[in-house]
Amino acid sequence: MRRVEMPKVKEILKLKNEMGMSLREIGNACGCGKSTVSDILTRAEKGGVKWPNELNERQLVQKLYPPIEGSKPSYEPDVEYIFQEMKKKDVTLMLLWEEYKAKYPEGLMYTQFCERYREFKKTNKLVLRKEHKAGQEVETDWAGSTISYVDRKIGEVKEAYIFVAVLPASSYPFAYAYVNMKAYSWIDAHVRAYKHFSGVPRFTICDNAKTAVTKTDIYDPVLNQSFYDMALHFNTVIMPARSYRPKDKGAGENAVQNVERRIIAALRNHQFFSVTDINDAIEVELDKLSNRAFKKIEGTRLTAFENIDKPYLQPLPLQKYEYAEFKEAKVPFDYHVEWDGFFYSVDHTYVGQNCMIRATISTIEVFVNNERVCVQARNYNKFKRYTTLPEHMPEAHKAVAGWSDERFVSWASKIGPNTADFIRNVLDSREHPVQSYRACMGIMRLGNKYSTETMEAACKRAIDSNVNSYKYFEMIVKQECQAMGNQKCDKPPARSSNIRGREAFVGGGVIV
Repeated sequence: MRRVEMPKVKEILKLKNEMGMSLREIGNACGCGKSTVSDILTRAEKGGVKWPNELNERQLVQKLYPPIEGSKPSYEPDVEYIFQEMKKKDVTLMLLWEEYKAKYPEGLMYTQFCERYREFKKTNKLVLRKEHKAGQEVETDWAGSTISYVDRKIGEVKEAYIFVAVLPASSYPFAYAYVNMKAYSWIDAHVRAYKHFSGVPRFTICDNAKTAVTKTDIYDPVLNQSFYDMALHFNTVIMPARSYRPKDKGAGENAVQNVERRIIAALRNHQFFSVTDINDAIEVELDKLSNRAFKKIEGTRLTAFENIDKPYLQPLPLQKYEYAEFKEAKVPFDYHVEWDGFFYSVDHTYVGQNCMIRATISTIEVFVNNERVCVQARNYNKFKRYTTLPEHMPEAHKAVAGWSDERFVSWASKIGPNTADFIRNVLDSREHPVQSYRACMGIMRLGNKYSTETMEAACKRAIDSNVNSYKYFEMIVKQECQAMGNQKCDKPPARSSNIRGREAFVGGGVIV
């Protein structure tokens, strides 16, 4: 008898078991003869098929139309197995077909083999724009929805932003909440995602946010330096998706949707008082999502991850990652570069050259022409802002670029003895005189602005008060200026025979 289509088989089983119709009534309803209905019901009874059931079409065919003993056996390939194997690195349909033919020499030829696989993906809606290989990539993004929490310290309602990462081959997700979407949160989220996966994919596909890309370009985007530094540490390649091209990270977009529906929406009625509380709740819901059964194929995201992605991920680096920030600068005349109000010496031979400063919570590194020329422990002592290594200083502790202790003292002596004594005190107040050159430069600029009397009075007061910093000396100068009257404290303009005064224009005439 001719094989009946499976949708019609399901309708026959439904009408018989749920409605209790006769064979003739079922045949009239389904457009077939009562003998066909009788055959289907007999085959269902022999095959142990009951109604309702969760069998797919392929399984139902195998139950109702098993191979006839003595006839040519069926060599249908296991398309679910093929689908899972195709996610593994370097596995191709040709390789799987060759393995299939080795097991079943009389089986399907390559063209029919591929057709079975394409039909399986089409039937189960598994057709993707590209095949994702195991352990090859992770897609990351921020969720569009947020989770609210109450900050108990100020009594305000704030929003927590949810970071989402997914391994496309297994659809295994990760989610974590942050108070903002700044660079530190973005990079810390990737570090946590790699730890959650217990390994690092070879490629990290991310959005074009400023925290990831400082300059967007379809061919050569410029990455955020801190983000790029993190990628170097974990040996992963950053691949920003194109702007307005969501299909470049389609798995990531789908993961964001799943997180919004299964986690954020599930927590909508919960009251939180910190981001820590939110992350504790996310962890529970994330575990539920990872263990939720797939609809179209067997298994869960967790089992798929363990079988597909996990064996092919790169190992986590042995050294712990430290978040780093970067800044371009030029080595100044006193060969001390500045970071966050603190100063660190580099070799005096690099004065005037451009450099890149890399700062972590524990170290300061200086690079010139991409070569590290200095590394020092980060300083947090507000009472000793200069860190100077003796080997960085020029011979005999002399300054470079024409600046020296004698030059500052000579300049101060032209103003008066109090100014000269004050400059000597400033030079002697540091471990190395060069550390005070910036302060001396600032004092020199004040000497160009204020009168000799004001400077001498301010220096005398600074000496008596044991003040040796530019910051407090500037306050003293302003106070002395107010005490003397603003007109008396300002330095008079320089006189020159080449400068015309208002007398040259008296009466409308011009003196030539």
